[in-house]
Amino acid sequence: MKKLLQSPESIFKEYIADWQTAFGREVEAILLYGSAAASEYVAGKSDINFLVMLTPAGMAKLRQAVAITEKWRPHGVQIPRVLTRDYIRASSDSFPIEFLDMKLRHRLVFGVDPLADLEISPQNLRLQLEREFKGNLLHLREGLLGAGYDRDVLRELLLRTIPAFAALFEAFLFLKNESIPPTRQEIFQKVAAIANLDSGFIADLFHLQEKSERLYREELWKLMEDYIAQIEKLTTYIDRI
Repeated sequence: MKKLLQSPESIFKEYIADWQTAFGREVEAILLYGSAAASEYVAGKSDINFLVMLTPAGMAKLRQAVAITEKWRPHGVQIPRVLTRDYIRASSDSFPIEFLDMKLRHRLVFGVDPLADLEISPQNLRLQLEREFKGNLLHLREGLLGAGYDRDVLRELLLRTIPAFAALFEAFLFLKNESIPPTRQEIFQKVAAIANLDSGFIADLFHLQEKSERLYREELWKLMEDYIAQIEKLTTYIDRI
């Protein structure tokens, strides 16, 4: 169970100190990214994600970070993405969606921001976007069958798709030269409007995230079917970009 943190800011000073104690000057930057860096952090529920940039010498001593990750895991702090500056520069073409997501939703906690001037290629973004949408569409279909009659499994599958598709939808909006709204629900709604999707499933999906009541199996199946239909429609739209 996560130990309640009222805000990510409450641990910044100690988290930075832990990394500096372990690695000294080999720590070049620490960034908070994801929902905790935006306006959607929910105490006790949201994960806290950090990117830690080390020098190559620091990366060679990575095992020294085990004590840090173990210390903060009970507080909802996920295993950080530990990268070097050269890796970031050389990999934005391979993982444009992931780096775009971090670039759009991050806060510099320590050091010099390695994402500030990072360029994302629209061509590489378009190719990964098509691949990810088609892969996630298959995952949704298989998940519907794999969940069987278990409502809890189906509910968790639906909830896990929200952050995954939010990153893809951000990339879609970036590719279309559209502004990106501050919340995930608004992002979903804007993509639906641009791609002429039936947005009815969006309110139900986010209601499922916000409320703890259990829906009937038929309601979950219907939500999943509507979801799949609209993602399939969006995938076809992206094919034509």
